Amino acid sequence: MRRRLALSVCFAAAILFAVQLAAREASPPKGTEIKSTGSSVTIGNPSPKTVYVLFLKSWGTTSVWEDLKTNWNKYGKIPLSIDDSTYIDSDFTYQDLVNAKANVLVISNPSGNFRSYSSAEAAAVAKYAKKGHPVIGTYLVFQYSSTDNRALAPIFGLDRTLTYSYTSISNQFSEVKQHQCLFKGISGSGWQSDGYAESQVPSSGNWTGNLDKAKALAESDSYVGVISTYATKKYTGVFISNFPEYNGGTDDEQLLYNASTCYVK
Repeated sequence: MRRRLALSVCFAAAILFAVQLAAREASPPKGTEIKSTGSSVTIGNPSPKTVYVLFLKSWGTTSVWEDLKTNWNKYGKIPLSIDDSTYIDSDFTYQDLVNAKANVLVISNPSGNFRSYSSAEAAAVAKYAKKGHPVIGTYLVFQYSSTDNRALAPIFGLDRTLTYSYTSISNQFSEVKQHQCLFKGISGSGWQSDGYAESQVPSSGNWTGNLDKAKALAESDSYVGVISTYATKKYTGVFISNFPEYNGGTDDEQLLYNASTCYVK
């Protein structure tokens, strides 16, 4: 009887441990993406005509950004120099951002791999953005599992007091505002994203009424997915609620190229 009880306790403990592990699994799981062949990274802005894109704490390197390092010229005339290593999993200060001299900051699904931004780091990003530097955020930027990065939400014109979740979407996006630079090179008024088909979403279940100061430029599944911009006099914050850089296709790559080049002053 005691042996049966002990076995039952052990089994229950094992199930609880498995649930806890699942709850802490990165979203998407690490090591499951098909990577393209990348190139060496050029640190710093090599020429005034090149847009230097700097990754801050993010999920990790992804196929689309790796491809854009060498094949940016398929999507436009402005060269990209992409640093997705220096601060992708490292703490940073405002002075680090100033020293880097990046044109664009990227925050790619940080909460999805438990990358936490301190209040000082969130303030550093906001301060650097206000000096005239666009910020791009994708997928689980604000909240996932026990990771709470909602201090980043105002950078994208969104409400930091909301509770954010995530859900599956069809990845079929339709333009809400047409003739935007952000959609240049994407045929028609809608497209199918090949990226990770989930969306960061407020706890209400969609972005309707929850965009605060941001404006929707495209949406998926009646605003369960959204692409929004927060345009200020100093900078533009671009938020893409799915994960287009994860196994994304041509349209996803075009979208991220445009996001990197459209709003640089």
